[in-house]
Amino acid sequence: MNRVLIIGALTFVGYHLVNKMLAEDIEVYGMDFADFENISKIEEEKLMLIGRNALFTYSDIRDDREWHEIENNPFDAAYFCLCEPNQNAGFRKEQVILQYLKRVTHMCEANEVKLNVVSSIEVGNRNESENKRMFMKIEEEVKKGDLSYSIFRVPTLYGPWQPTFMIYHQLMLSEINEQECELTSTENRCDLLYVEDVCEYLLEKGTDIENIGVYNLISGKRKLWEKGMHLLNANDKMKGRVEEKQETFANICMEKHTPLEFGLNKQFAHVKKYKRLYEG
Repeated sequence: MNRVLIIGALTFVGYHLVNKMLAEDIEVYGMDFADFENISKIEEEKLMLIGRNALFTYSDIRDDREWHEIENNPFDAAYFCLCEPNQNAGFRKEQVILQYLKRVTHMCEANEVKLNVVSSIEVGNRNESENKRMFMKIEEEVKKGDLSYSIFRVPTLYGPWQPTFMIYHQLMLSEINEQECELTSTENRCDLLYVEDVCEYLLEKGTDIENIGVYNLISGKRKLWEKGMHLLNANDKMKGRVEEKQETFANICMEKHTPLEFGLNKQFAHVKKYKRLYEG
């Protein structure tokens, strides 16, 4: 691949995917909701870290002129990771997300470009949730189109830049601040993957038309989420959910596995370095 489009370039997966692409000297056009007048400290830091790279271009997703530009300059592959796959609540309005998804699917159809979508493993669960409803809508919209696509459902992800609503992040920040951690959410604890491993796989499969359809990305290991909690000395705070599966889709067992303790140490070092971004 020489040139890719990433919708959701500042999300957890999107940001790591941008960095993976740039490390391979692939030109990246990224879009997200952040603009330079209304931007969070975390988003601003991410843009500062990657914005100096000549291969990276960032645009506000609401800018029609930029959409016309990308629609007239096709990419080798497109990625849609605008929603956080581990988010439980507080998504942007469904019609807003689907508006941009429709636009990118139409672009992929017109230019015969493969679309790679990051979804949530919760879509296959019996229990209803806001997460499941949002990603079901995303998957349904993609399936309507006449295009090559891969939908990759991911379990709980961890690593540097993990969203602040996630448990590992909250535990680490509390330890750094020497405070008691009051967890504000629960997580799906069926499985766990390191975000950079997932992004490396997404890069490899960007234009691959063998894996067309819906797939679950899995670790192939048992109780990995719980092992992470144990390493974080948080056995008494296991507020995760183990969901009963309803649908069966093809599982892709990740070949690359960053060792859990190594991945947690990288995330902890990140939280410590950027503590100022996560406070207040």
